[in-house]
Amino acid sequence: SLPAPRRPMARPFPLQPLVELAAERLDAAARRLQALDADRRAAREKLAQLDGYRQEYSGRLQQTLAAGGMGIEQVRDWQRFLARLDEALAQQSAEVARREEAWTIGQQQWLEQRRQQKAFDALATRHRASEARRELKAEQRIQDEFASRARGDAESGG
Repeated sequence: SLPAPRRPMARPFPLQPLVELAAERLDAAARRLQALDADRRAAREKLAQLDGYRQEYSGRLQQTLAAGGMGIEQVRDWQRFLARLDEALAQQSAEVARREEAWTIGQQQWLEQRRQQKAFDALATRHRASEARRELKAEQRIQDEFASRARGDAESGG
């Protein structure tokens, strides 16, 4: 009886640790991007809220002035208050700009991590295809060898 042919084994992908690291980095970049987006939205909401206050108090001042029911000192107090709101608006606008920039950088980092992971995934796919071809060729060789031995044994009367 002929010995059973040995099946070829697929070789592991040598860059698999890098594939896994790229996936972890992509996940981390995605989480950072989500956090940056939440920060950005919160900063925008705060800016909109401050702007709403500014419009509301400015409107109240205009209504009160139109009705003629405010002295000069009260008008100055309102104007100082509105000036403080304007400062807060300017600071919050700058904060929104910082958050937007941080989000843009985070998005670029995420895109770079995604590009790297896709490159490693493509290499892993090529490796698997190459291994499948190699296994197929090796299996074909084994089968050919097995058939050749079987013919040889049959011819020799084996």
